[in-house]
Amino acid sequence: MSDGKKNNNPFQGDRSSILRAAIGGVAFVLLILLIMNLGNRLSTIKDELDHCAAETTYGIDISESQTVYVPIYTQVETGSGNQPLDFVLAIRNSDPEHAITITSTHFYDGKGNLVRTYHSDSDIELAPLEIRTIAVKSDSFRDIGPAANFIIAWKSAVPVYEPIIDAVMFGFIDSRSITFKSVGRPLAQRID
Repeated sequence: MSDGKKNNNPFQGDRSSILRAAIGGVAFVLLILLIMNLGNRLSTIKDELDHCAAETTYGIDISESQTVYVPIYTQVETGSGNQPLDFVLAIRNSDPEHAITITSTHFYDGKGNLVRTYHSDSDIELAPLEIRTIAVKSDSFRDIGPAANFIIAWKSAVPVYEPIIDAVMFGFIDSRSITFKSVGRPLAQRID
């Protein structure tokens, strides 16, 4: 077209313009495919995370019974000798809808000898979200060593959120207070 008019036909012209247009088109198609693939992967990851969240329920398992071990520290060593510690064991029914039954609560010394059994005459039922505590003063036990433990067994008629069982130890050292917590750990699923 030699009459001086500009050529607006994209299919005519130099080869480099056509090549740039083809590369741009291929890149656009690849970008769309990549976005679609990424969307599918994100959907799969979201499904897997949702499945994991349903199983773990923020670290609280669902069970019908357990035996739980709670470590206790009965004294702490200081520069002025061993200082005795008082402690409180707390058993919290974390299920908002169902009761649990505490079937046994045993206190053992550091050598594994049974020191005391609590509520041996009957089971204790905890209503939904109810808390039961056992307070133990340091002068109520003798010569059990610097550490001890509780073994607590519980059950429920239906699967429930596992209870939260922990102990708080506290005492005074050189006119300052000391307080710390020990969390219970399930030993095994009970089979009655």
